[in-house]
Amino acid sequence: FGGRMALTAFNGPLAGFFTDNGYLIGLLMAVGPLISALVNPAIGRLSDRTWTIFGRRLPYVLLGVPIATLALFAIPSAPSYAVLLALFLMNAIFISIAGVPLLSLIPDMVDPARRGYAMALFMIAGGIGAIAIQMSGKFLWETHFELVYYLTAGLAVVCILPPLFFIREPRPRAEELAEARGRGRTSPRFALASLARRDPIALFLASASLRYLGAGIALTYFTLFAMTDLGVPVGDAALAIGVTGAVRMALAIPSGRLADRWNRKHLLIATTGAGVIVNLVTALAVWSLAGLYAVLLAGAVVGTLDMVVSGPLFMDLMPADRRSELTGINM
Repeated sequence: FGGRMALTAFNGPLAGFFTDNGYLIGLLMAVGPLISALVNPAIGRLSDRTWTIFGRRLPYVLLGVPIATLALFAIPSAPSYAVLLALFLMNAIFISIAGVPLLSLIPDMVDPARRGYAMALFMIAGGIGAIAIQMSGKFLWETHFELVYYLTAGLAVVCILPPLFFIREPRPRAEELAEARGRGRTSPRFALASLARRDPIALFLASASLRYLGAGIALTYFTLFAMTDLGVPVGDAALAIGVTGAVRMALAIPSGRLADRWNRKHLLIATTGAGVIVNLVTALAVWSLAGLYAVLLAGAVVGTLDMVVSGPLFMDLMPADRRSELTGINM
């Protein structure tokens, strides 16, 4: 997950190799989120209703990761913008098939009292992958950009697939599985109905959409912004992200302890306010590489707390028979 998230920073410069049309670049970078919005809830709902000898989450991961990885290997060799767009589409679809069930394993297998700590460990593991990809961009992008994509695809195969063979999913309770299979309502309808009733889970989802709007824009366009607006080389911007990734890893365990001991809702409100300030400063007061480092370091503190706190809070709110479906909606 960390490596793939880090790769997002290179997609804008990659699109620039094929077109200088800002709208086409934006379309390419929007494919992933658009596909996620459509596919994630549906895959989550299917995963909640599934039980096989391999589990209810792992079959989707074992299908999605290899095919998404093949698309990732092919992306640097795309002969045209149209083929590149098709490969991004394929990659996004199969990442959605794998990603929601994989994240649903956390609430399935971790006790509520330790979910903050578990999310901290998840962030550290992801941080290792992210730093590897960001550092590779510093040294490889200007000369062999394709190696950044090959390295990310290789990490996916090595880091995701082998551990899955050692995981034994807990079998869901019979009544939980029966309830999931007997539901007729679709995911969007459930979310809207819950929001109308002001259910806590729906209010959390609404807040997540707004909180990640700014974070998503900043992450997706950060490297492109550094290159085009500030004149900072892609490799230097990627290195800055990698350095602050190390800060995130260092903060993960203390943040997880906080999430397990303090009121998660209050912590999340505080980090949301801090995130607003960081985004405003990035937009209004950053003019150099030094400024990028400053806002990235501040964002590392805020972002680490946000992820480590919001994940367990969301897991606390979701009913067991809807874990994967609601994870899909949240993503």
